[in-house]
Amino acid sequence: MHLSQLDILQVRNLQDVRICCHAGANVIYGSNGSGKTSLLEAIYLLGRGRSFKHRDLRVVVNNHADELVVSARIERHRSNSSHQLGVKRTAQGRFEARLDGKPLQSAVQLVEELPLQLIDAHSFTLLEGGPLQRRQFLDWGVFHVEHGYTVLWRRFQKALKQRNQLLRHGRMDAESLRAWTAELIPLSEQITSYRKQYLVELTQQAIAVAGRFGGLGVLELEYYQGWDHQRSLEEVMKTDEARDIATAKTNHGAHKADIRIKVDGVAAAERLSRGQIKLLVYALKLAQGMHYQEKVGQSCLFLLDDLPAELDYEHRGQVVSCLNGLGCQYFMTGVDKKDFEELVVGIAHQMFHMEHGVASVG
Repeated sequence: MHLSQLDILQVRNLQDVRICCHAGANVIYGSNGSGKTSLLEAIYLLGRGRSFKHRDLRVVVNNHADELVVSARIERHRSNSSHQLGVKRTAQGRFEARLDGKPLQSAVQLVEELPLQLIDAHSFTLLEGGPLQRRQFLDWGVFHVEHGYTVLWRRFQKALKQRNQLLRHGRMDAESLRAWTAELIPLSEQITSYRKQYLVELTQQAIAVAGRFGGLGVLELEYYQGWDHQRSLEEVMKTDEARDIATAKTNHGAHKADIRIKVDGVAAAERLSRGQIKLLVYALKLAQGMHYQEKVGQSCLFLLDDLPAELDYEHRGQVVSCLNGLGCQYFMTGVDKKDFEELVVGIAHQMFHMEHGVASVG
C-alpha cells in the first residue's frame, strides 16, 4: 500500500500543495518553519482523523481559511486497486471523511484504510511517559490484526465509564455496581488475552530489530495486565470494592495495563541514553510494522519527523535499511538535504524541498 498522489489545502502554512509520492522513500527537507512537519501532519490527519500536535483541529486550519482538505490516491498492491481517500475539517469544528466519494462514519474507518506509524519528538513517551502511551501502542497492533477488537474495546470503555460514574455518585445502588462489575470483568479478561498474545508475537520481532541496531543490550517486553496475575480479576475487584468506592474509580482492569520495557534487566528509560531511547522506539515501531505486514499481507506507512535528530549517521542508515527491507512507503523530514543524500544512494526515492509552505521536487 502506498500514496501515489497527495493534495493538501490550507493545513497550517500549506495553502495548496500537490506532490506525486514515491512508493518507497520520500525525503522532505527545508528550514525550520518551512512546512515539513505540517506535511507529515496532513498525512497523519488523513489516516487518523486528528493531529499529532494538537487536540483541537481548528488550530490546524490555516489562519486565513475556513476549512482544510487533505486527500490522497491510495494504491493497494495486494488487490491491485486504487482508491481516493479524503478528509475535511472546518474552522467551526465540522469533520467529514470520504472514500471514493462515499462518506465514512468514523475515524476508525480511516485507520483501517491508511495504517500509519509515526515517530517524532514525542515518541520518547513510549518509554519515558506513562502507561497510556504504551497501551495505545499495543492496541494499535491488536486493532489491525484482530477484527473484533474494536467492538470489544468499545464495550469495555462503556462498562468502565458506567461503573466509574456510579462510583463518583457517592450514594450508590450496590446491586447496580455489582452488575457493571460483572459486565466489566469478562471484557477486561478478553482484552488482556488479545494483548498478551500480540505482545508475545511482537517481542521476537522487536528483539531481532534491536539486535540489528547494535549496542542496545538485551531487550525484554513484559506485560502487566492491570491486576495481580496470581489472582483472578473477579477476586481482586471483590476484595478492593471498598477501595474503589473510597477513591471513586475502578482501580484494576485492562485500563491499568502497561508494558514494562527493559534492557539488560533494567527499565529502558533508566538504562539508555537519549539517542538509544529514540533508536529503541524505532526498533519497536519497525517491529510492529513487520508484524502488521506478516499478518495482514500489506505494508503500513511510516512518518519520520526529523530523522537526523539524536541519531548518528550509522544508525540512520540502519533505520532506512530496515524500512527498505519492509518494502513500505515512508516520509522522512530534516533541515539539511546533505543529511539524506548518502542515505538514499542506490535507493529509489523522491526529494522535496519545502519553503514557505510550498513543496518543490529537488
